Amino acid sequence: MSLMSLTFLLTSIGVFFVTDTDDLIVLLLLWLTAKNPRQKHAVVAGQYLGIMTLIAVAWIISRGIIHFNVVHWARWFGLIPLFLGIWGLKTWWQHRDATGLPSQLTKSIRWPLVWALTVSNGGDNLSIYIPYFTHLTTPQFISVCFVFLIMVGLWLLLSHQLAKSTIASRFFARFGAWLSPLLFIGIGLLILL
Repeated sequence: MSLMSLTFLLTSIGVFFVTDTDDLIVLLLLWLTAKNPRQKHAVVAGQYLGIMTLIAVAWIISRGIIHFNVVHWARWFGLIPLFLGIWGLKTWWQHRDATGLPSQLTKSIRWPLVWALTVSNGGDNLSIYIPYFTHLTTPQFISVCFVFLIMVGLWLLLSHQLAKSTIASRFFARFGAWLSPLLFIGIGLLILL
């Protein structure tokens, strides 16, 4: 591997790492909330589709085909986690004395929700992908896509392993009914602001 190839690879990994570190928290929350194989498959599918959507949008914008600011529009996706968090917190408050109340978000985990969370949390992705992609040729862009898709797999694996840890499970079992809605509200507000 030449020095240029190594630099290109490390730059691609760095761009992904910088823009997707916040996704680890969201993925951890989703893994802890997902209760069956269908929901776990939805986490994987939604995350991959969300990242591919962000890549496609950034590539199109970087090529000058679309001339409006999608980054500004992407923030309105923050209403989705904000609404889910408020709804989950309201439900928890109404049933706070009940034991073993499942999180309201458990029923909501489908690939469109995970996709929407990934895209709505992708304003920082677009702000870095767009200028980065403007300097890439088509073959380089395809290489970056492969690197990003491999990194998504690693992110999913890492967050899933963290979710399987006893500490994370116990913490979520004790505080998850009210903490997960608060996290979704926080994510929603961060995206909106």
